[in-house]
Amino acid sequence: MRQNLKFFALFLLVAMGAASRCAQAANLTVNCDRHESLHKALRLLATSNPQGPNKITVLGDCKGNFVIQSMDRLTLITNKGASITDRSNGNLAVLDIEDSHSVTVQGFTINGGAQGILCSTASVCYLTGNTIQGPGHFGVNVLRGSRAFLESNVIQNWGRGAFIDRSAEVFSSNDVFQGNGGSAIVVLNRSYFESLNSSLDNNGLGIEAGGSGVFLGGGTISGNSSDGIRVLAASEAIFSGPTITANGGVGVQVLDGSFAAFLAASITGNLSGLDVDCEPQFPMTRFVDRTGGITNCVEPASKSQLKDLK
Repeated sequence: MRQNLKFFALFLLVAMGAASRCAQAANLTVNCDRHESLHKALRLLATSNPQGPNKITVLGDCKGNFVIQSMDRLTLITNKGASITDRSNGNLAVLDIEDSHSVTVQGFTINGGAQGILCSTASVCYLTGNTIQGPGHFGVNVLRGSRAFLESNVIQNWGRGAFIDRSAEVFSSNDVFQGNGGSAIVVLNRSYFESLNSSLDNNGLGIEAGGSGVFLGGGTISGNSSDGIRVLAASEAIFSGPTITANGGVGVQVLDGSFAAFLAASITGNLSGLDVDCEPQFPMTRFVDRTGGITNCVEPASKSQLKDLK
């Protein structure tokens, strides 16, 4: 009898633990057309169960700027094409994801903001099937060691479609970047951009990489008013199947000690008269004498002086 009681007590403890874990997962619905608050739903989950998993299904046309801070395994999804529109007059991101892992945003129309979606501070973001449209600075802004996985999005009418900076990584599949007045993609400061069958067409510039890596597997870069790709500032670009054509400048420009490998690519018909433009550049420095070290750098005499920062 005592053995049976012990077994029952153990079973009850296990069942209670399982029920507790199940109770933590939340599945909420917010209908902005009925004046329900996405802010309140996010705040509730951030307080009650920041580790997730949680899902918020959104309906209607929402207005606001939303911060997702230190939340994991969160899904924002709409099955009926809900929208989220900036209310900051272009000063804030519409969705600002910080220090959060496995945050999914699926199916929305995101309108305006300084950024449509900001993924920062070592976050991991999954953006699927969204239309992210300006005006504003950046459609998708990925910073500070964050990683973003983009699939089947349309990113359009921004100053820059995606801005990737400070050791961030973006993986794009079957996305459309169009109508972005500056560049479709900017990759800076030891960051990485990978594209598989995405199209970067009809922007100001296709891709601009500085001190970073780019991999292009298929897809198109065409009809941009300036160059297709600029590989500069000790960057590396690997081409494995893209078509780069009909850009207003050159197809690919390689300079500033950068490296480009053309494993497979069709790069023809760009309008400057050159399709692949290699411009050898020597290392360039300014004010190297201020380091106090030994150098073989040779600089021209300059009448200008670097002003000390105060």
